[in-house]
Amino acid sequence: MTEGHNPVTNQRVQEEDVLNNPNVIRCMYFIRDVLLQVKENKGIIGGRAASAKKEPFPFEVLEKFQYEKDKSISHLLKQVSGLAENENVKTIGYKVVTDYLKATGYLSEEVNPENNHKKTLITEKGMQMGLYPEYRISAYGEAYDVIMYNQAAQEFVVKNLERMVNGEMPAEQ
Repeated sequence: MTEGHNPVTNQRVQEEDVLNNPNVIRCMYFIRDVLLQVKENKGIIGGRAASAKKEPFPFEVLEKFQYEKDKSISHLLKQVSGLAENENVKTIGYKVVTDYLKATGYLSEEVNPENNHKKTLITEKGMQMGLYPEYRISAYGEAYDVIMYNQAAQEFVVKNLERMVNGEMPAEQ
């Protein structure tokens, strides 16, 4: 049909035939492309095939980690992901790290009773490790703090990242 042929008789369709309408032809090309993608993804539709094929993070690459500058956890984990040098590796989300740091007393959480929003706070133990707040203003003019990780804090995260992902307690507390 994409080439202007009747799918039943395989004869060329007339100029006024609905199968010769440019919109129908574009639709058929689109459907063909989707079906080819489904075939290439072994029956999985959309982006799920890519995430289903992701390899576990190779923790041995953490040996290559080098401190660059103080960073937020999302920027640190982006740097760590880059160490794998493989786009087909599962990334590690910041929530794994922050939940772990809350469970081990480096961070805490409080709920604002007015709006019911959660806020992550740095404990004294976290400050001693190298966490500190950095004051910022959002694009909407609202003030907020970002938790920054200095060199010692980044090295702690990198050293314990595999334990964090596996839900284990750190070697040293």
